[in-house]
Amino acid sequence: MISRLPLDQQLDSLHAVLSRNDVLMEVLARTATLGLPGWYVAAGCLFQTVWNVVTERPPTRGIKDYDVIYFD
Repeated sequence: MISRLPLDQQLDSLHAVLSRNDVLMEVLARTATLGLPGWYVAAGCLFQTVWNVVTERPPTRGIKDYDVIYFD
């Protein structure tokens, strides 16, 4: 069970799962070049990616948008 692993191993597992979503990886790469202050990607696409992988569906299934939030 992942939740019982040390935090660094939990983060590695999360990274491995999220990396399976090619669209998410592209959003992160492009957003990183924009120079936005304090930006992050909202949780919906992250949660859905994890859920899809856990339930053996394509990682991008059911994700209609990827919300980037920043504070200026």
